[in-house]
Amino acid sequence: MDDIKIITETKMMIEEPELLHIDEEASVSYGAHQEWYSSWLQRMSGCGPTAAANLLWYLAATRPEGQLLFAGDGTKKADMMRLMEALWRYVTPGLRGVDKASTFTKGVTRFGRDRGYRIKTQTLEVPKEVATRPTVQELEGFLKEAFASNRPVAFLNLSNGALHNLDNWHWVTLIGLESVSKVTMYDQGRRTQIDLERWLATTTGGGAFVTIDCSRRRRF
Repeated sequence: MDDIKIITETKMMIEEPELLHIDEEASVSYGAHQEWYSSWLQRMSGCGPTAAANLLWYLAATRPEGQLLFAGDGTKKADMMRLMEALWRYVTPGLRGVDKASTFTKGVTRFGRDRGYRIKTQTLEVPKEVATRPTVQELEGFLKEAFASNRPVAFLNLSNGALHNLDNWHWVTLIGLESVSKVTMYDQGRRTQIDLERWLATTTGGGAFVTIDCSRRRRF
């Protein structure tokens, strides 16, 4: 019995992942695609605002008061492109892209404030230094709490470590998990699973996980 490892997997997912299934004529794009941006610079460095567009559209579609956050249908490519262009002005990449979670959270917070919303953000930082990183259990808890609350997760990966199906220096959107080793990722229009337990153990650059929620600002 000592040689047998018992693994308990609990499937957990946001409630309406189909809201991030974007109609692209003859096919479906799983989440927005940074290649939809109009300029070369945006297409090269636009993964941060693209992930922000996924999260903000999902909030607008699933929160009762969210209609004024984005007046469009994010399952339509043209509308999602319009939201991506709007987010570029808030979650704006610098010379190193959007390489900090704080750039992402400040941008989406300001986007919401300009539209009369209070955006609440939660961030789990993964430092470059191995000794100060969160544990696998802490990462699992963060993801499960987000998905149980019907919130997708934006994941900043500054080094893919031993993962071959995850780009370096890149933002993606996470929508569910079976375990920390089987997390569902939407990236560049594709849906796949990544092993975040392995990433946490092998990344040399760290990264961050971000979720957002919103409430209507009161006016007096």
